[in-house]
Amino acid sequence: MSFESIAELYELSRAIARAFEVVKLLKKRAEKHIVEGVPPKRQYVRFRVAAGGKVIDLTEKQVAALLVLSRTEGAEVLNAIARSTGLNSKLALGLALQLKAMGLVNLIITPQRKIVMLTPLGQEVAKKVEEMVTEAAFPPEEGELI
Repeated sequence: MSFESIAELYELSRAIARAFEVVKLLKKRAEKHIVEGVPPKRQYVRFRVAAGGKVIDLTEKQVAALLVLSRTEGAEVLNAIARSTGLNSKLALGLALQLKAMGLVNLIITPQRKIVMLTPLGQEVAKKVEEMVTEAAFPPEEGELI
């Protein structure tokens, strides 16, 4: 090998080492910025719904998102859900990913916007949750017919 090729190999190996460091750093940063589909510890299950042959546990924010979707024909942009539920866009995306992991919504992501759509299971759950919320808010009085 000539002196030039050894120097070139050395520079190439240094560039590869730097590239590995950059990839490692980017992966570490990505882990901090990606919201996984697991509810934060401060969210507690408030609703338990039996639908689609399984029992689904939901937090208040998940219920709020489902109710927003059910009242908008089953589809809404993520920013509207964020505004309605009081979340920022990053947390709303995490919420949508949670609901997607449960099979309740589909998420359509384009460069301009993110659209959340109820699945048939999501529609069933949203309907049952709405009935539960209505019943809790307006319980029937004794002797009153429903």
